[in-house]
Amino acid sequence: MNMNTRKKTWVKSVFSQLPAETNNNTTVASPKPPDDTRKTRKSSRNTNTTLSEKPAPAKIADVVNLVESDEETQHKDAAVASSLRCVIHENWMEVYAPTKSEELAIHAKKMQEVEQWLKHCEVMKKKKRPAQLCLLTGPSGCGKTAAVHVVAKEMKYSIQEWTNPVDQEVIYNLGDQMYGESNFKSSQVETFKAFLFQASRYRSLLELTGGGDKRLLIIEDFPNFLFKESSTFEEILNEYLIYGKAPLVFIVTDTKRRGLNISYNLFTDELKQKFLMTHISLNPVATTLMQNAMKRFCTIMRKPPYNEMYRPPTTELIDSIILSAQGDIRNALINLHFSSLKGAPQLLTKPVDQVELSQDNNNKRTTRKRKCQTTLKSVGRDETVTMMHALGRVFNPKYTESNKLLHSPEDIAQAFITEPKKFTDFVHTNYLHHFRDIDAVVDAANGLSLCDVILTEYRDDALALTGLNLGIRNVMVANKNPITGWMPVKGPKRINPDHAKIPTAGAKLLPTHHNLSKTLYAMEYKTFVNIVNARL
Repeated sequence: MNMNTRKKTWVKSVFSQLPAETNNNTTVASPKPPDDTRKTRKSSRNTNTTLSEKPAPAKIADVVNLVESDEETQHKDAAVASSLRCVIHENWMEVYAPTKSEELAIHAKKMQEVEQWLKHCEVMKKKKRPAQLCLLTGPSGCGKTAAVHVVAKEMKYSIQEWTNPVDQEVIYNLGDQMYGESNFKSSQVETFKAFLFQASRYRSLLELTGGGDKRLLIIEDFPNFLFKESSTFEEILNEYLIYGKAPLVFIVTDTKRRGLNISYNLFTDELKQKFLMTHISLNPVATTLMQNAMKRFCTIMRKPPYNEMYRPPTTELIDSIILSAQGDIRNALINLHFSSLKGAPQLLTKPVDQVELSQDNNNKRTTRKRKCQTTLKSVGRDETVTMMHALGRVFNPKYTESNKLLHSPEDIAQAFITEPKKFTDFVHTNYLHHFRDIDAVVDAANGLSLCDVILTEYRDDALALTGLNLGIRNVMVANKNPITGWMPVKGPKRINPDHAKIPTAGAKLLPTHHNLSKTLYAMEYKTFVNIVNARL
């Protein structure tokens, strides 16, 4: 009895549950039993008793199914792990990059301008005219580079793009050359020239054969020597018009400060007129186009293998990202990427009051409705207020539910502290058309006059911010009921030097002036003289 119990314990081991044959027609070897079990096996054969009890067919099928399901899950896990490794190591910005013109978040008219310019380049090349030049400008993240790449790809152009070298190695031959005497070191000017002339004429060795002969050069990363010597840049363009064979596109990002604005400092109006340079300016991405782009991004996130790494974002989060991006689609994509990663914390949001204008057709009245939206609290694009946006906030002030100004005058003044006189000149020229009441005009004019007086004080730099803040706040607070509607912004008129001089006879009769510049005093005198002469 003890022997039988021991035999059953060994026979019902784990190995007996495996199938006898595999797919390769090989038997599974079982371990050798002890000697005493061999003896019992012989005696059992004589007594026609089977020691190796065969499992039931149903049990074998269940075991096979379990083994197959385990193998399938292991294969799936391995496939998911390998796909996740590929997703993590690939450039996720290229995954969401547009491949067709329909996927671009750019206005259709701007796309037509780029396409028409490339067609014009083809016509000029057939006529053996000089290579065409184009300047593409716009704020950060408006799709400048993507637009050029997608349109050029659809028109079967091969693109060559300049990248500034990170470092220049100085190679020495067996230590015979002294430092600085290497023949392998070249200047940035020569390297930049070599790229322009060679890339426009010859095909790259890394380029696939069989393509067309249409090439397009892109300069987005400008060499440093161009900012130091603008005359060198003009000489290079002169040579390129003679020897260059491919159209050349300069992509420049607009900045608020003119000192850092490449399109203002390097590409002057005289330079663009001299070389017949086409200027295409892109605007920030509109809200509707941004929403369509975000839908496309979310669709890609839901597809395998990216659905293993991302969680589907909520509608409120997408709206907050769009509101905080301010037309920068690159910023919106980065925020969407990091906020949708599995295991990453949710981005914090804060409520923002938005004022919507709705017009009643029957009464022809414009009513204001407040719409509560949310924006990102910690992650978002730094708000860069342009001149036109700031003037719109000053001339059409908006208030919150607590009767406070939605846009702070301090923030507007801080954004234009580098050019306060220019901003006040724009306000002086355009503020009168937005007022309904003459009493409100008087209050605003008094504040602007006090701002002019403070700005003339040169002994303290902090007074410029104080004066600009005072002038902006007076105009915003005084205009309780602004006139709404589209009104073109006029630039301040430049004073003619001949008109800024008072005749000698008039200067003797006029009293002395205080706290008023001679130019402004002369203009006031001229204005009143013209009014009197018109009535005589």
